[in-house]
Amino acid sequence: MSDPRITVALSSDFFKALNKLPEKGRAKATSFVSKFRDNPRSPGLNYERIEGGKDPMIRSLRVDQDIRCIVRAPEEGDTYVLLWIDKHDDAYQWARRRTCHVNRVNGALQVVDVEAAEVAVSDASNSTNLQVKPEEISSLFGHCDNDQLMLLGVPEALLPAVRAVCSDESLSRLIQWVPKDCVDGLILLAEGRQIEAVIEELERKRPAHIDPEDVAAALETYESKAEFIVITDDDELEAMLAAPLEQWRVFLHPSQRRLIERNWSGPVRVLGGAGTGKTVVAMHRARWLAQQLIKSESSGRVLFTTYTRNLSTDIRSSLAKICSPAELQRLEVIHLDGWVSTFLKGQGLPVRVFDQNARKACWDLAMAIADPSLGLDRRFYEEEWKEVVLANGCRTQPEYLAARRVGRGTRLTRQNRAQIWPVFDAMRMELRQRGLWEPEEAKQAAAELIKESGLDARYAAVVVDEAQDLDVAGFSLLRTLVGQSHANDLFIVGDPHQRIYGKPLVLSRCGIEIRGRSRKLRINYRTTEETRAWATAVLNGIDFDDLDGGLDPATDYRSLLHGDEPLIKAFEDTAEEQKFLTSTLHQIQQEQGGLAATCVVARTNGGVEKLNVAMKRAGFSTRIINKDESDDPSDPALRIATMHRVKGLEFDQVFIPNLDINQLPLRVELDQRPDQLSRELFENQERSLLHVAATRAKKRVVITYSGKPSSFITKQKDADKQKSMP
Repeated sequence: MSDPRITVALSSDFFKALNKLPEKGRAKATSFVSKFRDNPRSPGLNYERIEGGKDPMIRSLRVDQDIRCIVRAPEEGDTYVLLWIDKHDDAYQWARRRTCHVNRVNGALQVVDVEAAEVAVSDASNSTNLQVKPEEISSLFGHCDNDQLMLLGVPEALLPAVRAVCSDESLSRLIQWVPKDCVDGLILLAEGRQIEAVIEELERKRPAHIDPEDVAAALETYESKAEFIVITDDDELEAMLAAPLEQWRVFLHPSQRRLIERNWSGPVRVLGGAGTGKTVVAMHRARWLAQQLIKSESSGRVLFTTYTRNLSTDIRSSLAKICSPAELQRLEVIHLDGWVSTFLKGQGLPVRVFDQNARKACWDLAMAIADPSLGLDRRFYEEEWKEVVLANGCRTQPEYLAARRVGRGTRLTRQNRAQIWPVFDAMRMELRQRGLWEPEEAKQAAAELIKESGLDARYAAVVVDEAQDLDVAGFSLLRTLVGQSHANDLFIVGDPHQRIYGKPLVLSRCGIEIRGRSRKLRINYRTTEETRAWATAVLNGIDFDDLDGGLDPATDYRSLLHGDEPLIKAFEDTAEEQKFLTSTLHQIQQEQGGLAATCVVARTNGGVEKLNVAMKRAGFSTRIINKDESDDPSDPALRIATMHRVKGLEFDQVFIPNLDINQLPLRVELDQRPDQLSRELFENQERSLLHVAATRAKKRVVITYSGKPSSFITKQKDADKQKSMP
């Protein structure tokens, strides 16, 4: 048993390095760590200083003949930090370049590679400013003093490198070498925000007292918890070392932790681009809420919901990795339409699974009373029903007469609307006779039944993921499920740039007031900066709402990773394209030993089936990711899925073949749009779909086509040209 006076912490980098060791080396490392925690002062450990190292506190420890563990060990004191583990030469090279110190302004423990940061800034600056005179170059952070930058998390040793940043390119290169807790601050400053406003928005407060020698105290800060975990339990340590650690389960960025571990006075809305950890934040928030209910001995529960069934399946699987059995009992995870269907059936209402043949039959009867003098076809009525009547919850003619028709291309007078309404009345009557409910109406009915019952709120709190795809009826129902606004009632996360189902809405019109409780995540942990920039350029020229009446820019977030640009390849015919896809996948399979981390994506279910046949014929074992089940990482097969299904998932490589002019935007759908405005809205949604598919890739995106390319590829090229113009 370890000495309770001794503190042993492990860095996130240590776990990354541990995961890369061969199985035998990992087993030895695991045994070593356990023994080290029992007694880090054991004379047999043989601490060695790093010759030529930048930090005298960083030492090397022998794990076996080949492996070394790098540790920050004090000359005096009881706090030890395991920083890295690797083969002998590689471990020493890593250690020589690093320093590990307490930030004298914000009190966080920070590991810094000064040389790498300086080289990154220098290389980016040289490539960006070849034709710019030195006197015309100015630092992006010249208006900030040293203490202000350090309060945002910049280590003192990196101040010169940060002040050398004079372009967006050099900032993108630098942020992969600075501590995570300062990245969002640098991004905001580079956007032109004032330093005082950034400090306030990020809630950075200078501690009253900081002891640079007190590493134990430094480890307790939110900033340090993003990079280090203090081990207090032997079983916990054993579990973390037993298998490769998924970083999201333990290490949270300070901005994420401040969102999660907090008593909010009311509803909270969190926005963030692809890969910024929105779902991670939502899951940890749900767990934290469950913990509070257990501590208070309350009987309440937390509902975790989202728009699609497949996302709720994936989330349920992930929550099981971070929650105890007691915490899981306090969580209900289900997609919202599934919850509504179960509830209405429980209330004795005849609710059937929606059948397209039944829908067609209802429309056939309803259209029989349509006024032919209006000259409106069936397609118009169907879209007006969905986009106006259902979207606005219209149940009577007066409600329809007053409803907003934003985005509808056909102009209607008040008299026209009165002539149209009987068709919608007839449609609703036909649906009810068959026990069918439109999703929007089902949510409205559920909300009314709950209100009429006079019962208290059904849940203590609700957590919503992928909020951009929910509609007004959905949010109004969620407001009802938790009752009147109260502390910690609603936690809403989403990204309007990934809206592939819903429409813009204003939360305040759904009874959800978020003023003063709106936050944004700006650091992409999944995709490379090159992929992020490419996928964002696909959306160039589209304005995206912030779910509450404002706009959400895509310019204020960055990726910590760098890699290859997305590969776009054209082919003369589909046979040549298929040959390239097959040979590339075989190469990946040989290099990585399997294709579990590779996904081939299609626009439609039919496209998935065609790909599956082609891949099996080429000799690959395949796994189609269905909407009703979560993925199984242990299966080595090649993944195949629709663009919609990969939402919420991630892979090392994503292939998007057959991206011609007919696939995106989907031609058969686009041609059915009756007017230019509805066509543009559909195209924007399709562009978001490509954005979603591309940003599932952690390392590489490959897009291929034969014939004419998707117009989105050419739009992306136009965006790149415009960005590069002086």
